[in-house]
Amino acid sequence: MFANERRNEIMHMLGYKSSVTVAELTELFHVSLETIRRDLEYLESQGVLKRVHGGALSLNRMKNYSGLERRETEHREEKQRIARTCLNYIREGDRIALDAGSTSSVLARLLPSSFENLTILTNSLEVFQLLTDKSGFQVILAGGFYMPGEKAFYGHLALDMIRQLHVTSYFLSPTSISLEFGISEHVWELVEVQRALLGIADRVIVQADSSKFETCAALKVCDLSPRFLYLTDSGLPGEILEAYRKRSFEVVTAR
Repeated sequence: MFANERRNEIMHMLGYKSSVTVAELTELFHVSLETIRRDLEYLESQGVLKRVHGGALSLNRMKNYSGLERRETEHREEKQRIARTCLNYIREGDRIALDAGSTSSVLARLLPSSFENLTILTNSLEVFQLLTDKSGFQVILAGGFYMPGEKAFYGHLALDMIRQLHVTSYFLSPTSISLEFGISEHVWELVEVQRALLGIADRVIVQADSSKFETCAALKVCDLSPRFLYLTDSGLPGEILEAYRKRSFEVVTAR
């Protein structure tokens, strides 16, 4: 196989998976480590990937938009494990914020049996409905214009309410997360809400299953920050985990 054919195949692989390792590429193509390293160096110079210790990460894996109803059926077990881990970062009496991401409703379902006294701010109708019957919970719905496909409120009324409040922790549930592009979403109206929630939180906990890492959506919410905590599942490839930790990002994998 010629070098350009091999490099095209590596690009194809990174189109459907977030990372590749040098070991798997040498085995697949039956070439030396040095040959694969040269291939990765070339592809990095073309902006296709980012080399990390032992392999490379995709820079071009774009996530397509899918509505909330579909997202709620995807990666259910991983989201359950992440949500259970989130409980370790909540204390009785906390004021927390949950956005309209699919993982937020998973976490919301666990809160009534785990806590007696919480204040929850959300723009998600589903989260609001899950929590309003719990005695001891104060649930604040940031209302405004309603987006049925996301079961979420948005717009200046929601933003004005959020900016008048303060929360201990914001559990951010993004579409995509990337070292190069940061945290991203598809729907501009919901990006505005997420940015407002970031601005009122003492602590930000990003809850993202491993399929969301090293992918990009259309709209950037914010850069990654060392002050954020990143919760994911154990399916995150080791080379991606290492790359994040080398950049001083705290990543916790739920078991």
